[in-house]
Amino acid sequence: MPDADQTATTIGIQLDGVTPALQARSQATFNALIQAGRRVMGAKDFEAVRINEIARTAGASIGAFYGRFANKEVFFSAIQEITVSEIEAGMRVLLAQPSVAQAGDSEFLFAIARFWIGFYRTHRGLYVASFKHSRTRPGAWTPFKRLGRNLVSLVIKQLVPRLRRLDKSRTERDIRIAFQFVNGLLVNAVVNDPGPMSLDDAEMERSVARFLCAYFGIQAPAATRKNRQKPAKNRQSKRS
Repeated sequence: MPDADQTATTIGIQLDGVTPALQARSQATFNALIQAGRRVMGAKDFEAVRINEIARTAGASIGAFYGRFANKEVFFSAIQEITVSEIEAGMRVLLAQPSVAQAGDSEFLFAIARFWIGFYRTHRGLYVASFKHSRTRPGAWTPFKRLGRNLVSLVIKQLVPRLRRLDKSRTERDIRIAFQFVNGLLVNAVVNDPGPMSLDDAEMERSVARFLCAYFGIQAPAATRKNRQKPAKNRQSKRS
């Protein structure tokens, strides 16, 4: 993904209530406020956050906050739009890398799984805040719906030719359903953490990747299958 500190500069947003930062100093303040909002959301319920706390965390004044954002609601929307744009840009970079574009089919899906879980981990605070906010503001989840559709569209461009080559053709709807399962799993892990597998578990990446491989009829790497057999071998050696 792009460097988070560079995001507001490199990814433009146009929202009512957001004043464009035209000078380097005001751009730096804008970036600092966005990063402060992300940090605060990672530590506490955004509904309980006060603007003076955001400004203090950013090393800025309350006046500087209102010089960039009309209110906290607009600020929240700005964080969402910048974040989803950053994630989408990160996916484009990933898919353009030769190590991914030219990877084997299962390795390709493992790379996608790692990226997908990675942005949920990085932005879990924003996901939780958006989920809670969606109860009173119906459009609060819309940016993530759009993000999901756009990311899958990018994956489809590379995945469909792979599936055709393997004679395992799937429709675009099939592929979107697969990632609907993935998103459902990860949102539940972020919001509820029901277990037994948590978002930060290394097993999460392997499980999501194996699910995608199984769904599309692609054989998982031999190393993964071997690792999955190790616990049984260990139990057998203990009994002996």
